[in-house]
Amino acid sequence: MEDITNFKQEENNNLLLTLLATFLGMAILIAIAWFLKIPNPNMVLITGLIVFTSMFGRTAGVISAALIILYSMFFFSTNHSFFSYTDVNFQKILTIAITVIINATIVATLRYRWKKAQRELMKVNGQLREHNEKLKAQSQTDALTGLYNRHALRANYDNYVGGNLIVAYLDVDNFKQINDSYGHDAGDDVLLKISNGLKEIFTNTDAYRYGGDEFLLIRKDIDTSLFVNQLHLMKQRMDELSHGDNKPSVNFSAGYVYGVAEVADDLRSMFEKADELMYEAKRRGKKNFLGQRYERLW
Repeated sequence: MEDITNFKQEENNNLLLTLLATFLGMAILIAIAWFLKIPNPNMVLITGLIVFTSMFGRTAGVISAALIILYSMFFFSTNHSFFSYTDVNFQKILTIAITVIINATIVATLRYRWKKAQRELMKVNGQLREHNEKLKAQSQTDALTGLYNRHALRANYDNYVGGNLIVAYLDVDNFKQINDSYGHDAGDDVLLKISNGLKEIFTNTDAYRYGGDEFLLIRKDIDTSLFVNQLHLMKQRMDELSHGDNKPSVNFSAGYVYGVAEVADDLRSMFEKADELMYEAKRRGKKNFLGQRYERLW
């Protein structure tokens, strides 16, 4: 739609240019025909009509046709009076008028259809781009949680290389027991609560559903004090959501590393180390998180 709007705006902006270009172009052709005393000037002028109409459309056709008819009235009138004609010359003027009107109408119609086809093509292209963008978003978004998925991580991978990062893995504690005891709908609800908390609490952070009940966070800074505070807020949020009858207890364990991912291998190593720290937090009793600075081992 934006392309079509810009297209129409451009046509409106070019209206004055169309008027000037057509009038001056036809005036020059008329002057050439007059001063060179071309025996059959209308062949030259009709060529100009076709060119300007095909370039600028109906308005140019009307201007060109009017100028040709006026020039013909001047050229064929007795003593160039515009009002007195021989029978033969009057027939010539009528023939010329009919010819230029038909030519202008045909060319203007063809140009109109071409422009219409252009607009329709732009509309279709715009719809296709929107559809492709939606498909891309769907392919990179987890259907349940609305977070990024692994496809998105592969697409975004290079954007993380070369800067300061915090990389964290979060895993829901006892998620299998939640599914077994409360049902898969309750399990999905837990995943939604976790994902909504990640979106709201971890600002300026890319959140991925890495798989099942495991989530990945990547942030382009190393403000660990803020990040740890956000982890505490996340734990508090989950504790609040766990109270009530027939509600599963929702907790998570997390591991994170922070440092510089100078090359792609650094980022892979940060993923592995954060994952190790997450499982170490689980071994230490769950509902906990551990973090450390990333140090390259090679």
